[in-house]
Order: sequence, then C-alpha cells, then structure tokens
Amino acid sequence: MCSSDLINTGYVPNGLSFKTEGFSELEQQLRQLAEIGRGDLVARNTLVKAVNEAMMPVLYQAGMDAPYDEQSDGPIHLKNTIRLDSRIPNSKDKQSEYVKETDAVIGVVSAKKSAVSLAAEFGTSKVSAQPFLRPALEAQSQNVITTLKEQLAVLIPAYAKKLNRSHR
Repeated sequence: MCSSDLINTGYVPNGLSFKTEGFSELEQQLRQLAEIGRGDLVARNTLVKAVNEAMMPVLYQAGMDAPYDEQSDGPIHLKNTIRLDSRIPNSKDKQSEYVKETDAVIGVVSAKKSAVSLAAEFGTSKVSAQPFLRPALEAQSQNVITTLKEQLAVLIPAYAKKLNRSHR
C-alpha cells in the first residue's frame, strides 16, 4: 500500500489537484494494525468504511444532477440506478486503467450501465451530453477529502482499541 495511492480517485477532474499530508503516519498505523489482525479485515473496518462515508456527498450530488425525464412513464429513472460501492479492489477492478495494483481501497459512484446512462454522461451524435457523475465528483472533491480525513481519524483508533481488547 503506497501512501499516495490511498486516495487515488481514478478520474481526476480537469485543473484539480490534491495535496496530501500525513499519509506516511496513516500507512504506519495501518501496518501496525495489520500486524495484530488480518490486513484485509483492517482495510474493511477502516479504509472501506471511511471511503464509503467520504464518497456519500458524490452519490447525493450525482442523484441531484442526473437527468430526469418527467414525461417518461417507466418505473425506473436514471437517478434511481445510481449507487456507491466501496471495496478492496478485486482482480477485475485492477484491469481498469484507473485502479493501480497498489490501491488499497476504491470508492465507485456509478449508474447502471446502459445506453441511456452512457448517452447522458457522454452524449452521442444525436444527444447532447448531460454529465452528472464527473461533475458530482468535481463539486464534492473537497468534501470527500475532508470527510475521509475525519473518518480515518475516528475509525483507525477505534479499530485499534477493538483489536487490543480482543488480543488480551
């Protein structure tokens, strides 16, 4: 786990940059926890939970920004298919150009893959793009970073305390 890879979002909005500080200490704390307990459980109980909470504003923003066809009589609209999945990357994830081999956790806000969702996000030769996923990340990027930092500050000590109690 490389410290700079802890917050790799894959997609980086144009002109947006992040300055990360304190990740060497974070990495050290996580490694110490992994020595006491299983590394995958440490990641699930700290990083996955923190990333999931941090990406919530992106999920909500994407839902608000998703195109909505009020004239459609269908029961499902694009905004109803938006979801958030935070997880340890699997082998399929690692085939993506956006996920590095060293990424510890990924958080993905997505809509059900369909012609409608792709046309909305990227447009077609006949339909103008109405992007909602990428702008949601751009709009909420600072909230993501702030929430991630806050969550890790709470979750890591709490999980360390839990591990120390169970290993006495």
